[in-house]
Amino acid sequence: MLELLYRKGYLCYERLILEHSKALGLTAEEAVVLIKILDDYYHTDAISTKRLQEQILMTSIKVDKTVASLMERGFYEVFLTYDNGIGKECITIKPLFDKLEEILSDKVSLDKYDIEKANQFISIKLNRVLTSSELEILQSLMMDEHYGYDQIVQAVDHLSTLKKVISMRSLTQVLANKKTEAVPKKEAPASLKDFFNRI
Repeated sequence: MLELLYRKGYLCYERLILEHSKALGLTAEEAVVLIKILDDYYHTDAISTKRLQEQILMTSIKVDKTVASLMERGFYEVFLTYDNGIGKECITIKPLFDKLEEILSDKVSLDKYDIEKANQFISIKLNRVLTSSELEILQSLMMDEHYGYDQIVQAVDHLSTLKKVISMRSLTQVLANKKTEAVPKKEAPASLKDFFNRI
């Protein structure tokens, strides 16, 4: 189903890949390359590492290595078809959509960890697109540290209020500080009250 939606141009595959990159086992760089492969494949039914390198700020060696790694790990397949005895190299991206459908069939919802939304928000604040290393840090904050989109927005707004430079480093520090802040309780827990009553 996902492949059909992709072919018809209805699938927001960028968001799917970014949201589920950890479940897919992708680094931020691999996710970006995979998205560009899908862009390229959608328009040409082929993959060109030369075209990929023109679109991504990566060396040709790094692009080739990433593309080969994605194929080896089963995100797409290359096969030969023959027409009148002439062999033609073809690719299929069905394996990627099979992986995504399997992930989506699980009941785990990652809506509250909306990486793409946070990426767009921070990009607007920085007035530029996040680098692949910055995107990897953001992904780690949201997927590994479990900071939600709202927490990211609050941290960025806090930095703006303090007139501090907004960077992934300062954002990480603000989030860590907020996590360690003790929230004072007005009332002691019931178990503690019972303990004092018995003394």
